[in-house]
Amino acid sequence: MKKIMVLSMAVIVACLFSVSAHAEDKVLFGFEKDTQGFEVPEWALEQEDHVAKNIEVSKDIASEGKQSLKVDCAFPGKVWTSALVEDFEYFDWTPYKAVSVDIYIPKTTPIGLKGKMVLTVGENWKFTEMAKSTPLVPGEWVTISASLIPGSEDWKKTIVDDNFRKDVRKLAVRVESNKKPEYTGPIYIDNLRLTK
Repeated sequence: MKKIMVLSMAVIVACLFSVSAHAEDKVLFGFEKDTQGFEVPEWALEQEDHVAKNIEVSKDIASEGKQSLKVDCAFPGKVWTSALVEDFEYFDWTPYKAVSVDIYIPKTTPIGLKGKMVLTVGENWKFTEMAKSTPLVPGEWVTISASLIPGSEDWKKTIVDDNFRKDVRKLAVRVESNKKPEYTGPIYIDNLRLTK
């Protein structure tokens, strides 16, 4: 009987922890109604190494809710290319410890695509990308997270402090192909969120 009670308490504590962990997340973009301001920027459409063609919300698959952002891409292989979508909006992320996004590529996608987030911050509009790209797994949602805690080394060539966190002006998601693979088809982005 004691074992059952201990086990039951452990399950209750685990459930409470799980609920409170999710309660600490603030979903910024879930794409349940529309693209929420995300777009393929004009400057990217004009460059050969940017291969996102168009975007729309889709009910094909979602990591949160019922819809995600579908980005049609054409990675040619043999050269570095990326598909980038962004939202231009002023954010104050001072209270938060991390920013995360979920990315899905179909099962039939060749291995080799990687994802990362890119921020534009401060009055100088500093383009700040994550220090590392995360490999995407065909047929699975992959979560990409970066710390916003002062001193974080998740961002390339920048000092993360309150000035960095309080003046985020653009949030972009970028999927990259470094000479391989060659792939034409969709990628899906969902559940862009902050964690306290």
